[in-house]
Amino acid sequence: MNIQQGKIDFDRPVEKTGEELRDEGIQKAVEHADEVHESWSDKAYQFLLDYDPQSEFMTEDLRQASTRYLPEPPSLRAWGAVVVRAVKNGVIQRVGYRAVSNNKAHRTPASVWIKI
Repeated sequence: MNIQQGKIDFDRPVEKTGEELRDEGIQKAVEHADEVHESWSDKAYQFLLDYDPQSEFMTEDLRQASTRYLPEPPSLRAWGAVVVRAVKNGVIQRVGYRAVSNNKAHRTPASVWIKI
């Protein structure tokens, strides 16, 4: 078997950056959440504003605390839009990273936040 590696064209512009793809995914997730549950993102943002973690927290802590008050969005990625909004509005600040407890996420590191 004769396998040849294709040439990489370094002069061809990258179509989208990783950040752009991430932001598009977050946007799709939150739009879908708002379609399925009316104004889900506004309610989730208000929940974050009212959330009193007593110390630093992770988004998974916020999601867990919200289960009695909000319907779960079709994709948990929708929470990314809520967190980005809070960062842009100066409500929370990243203070580090910690491994998530979700088994399906394989202990990947995620942001640790404090409310400002």
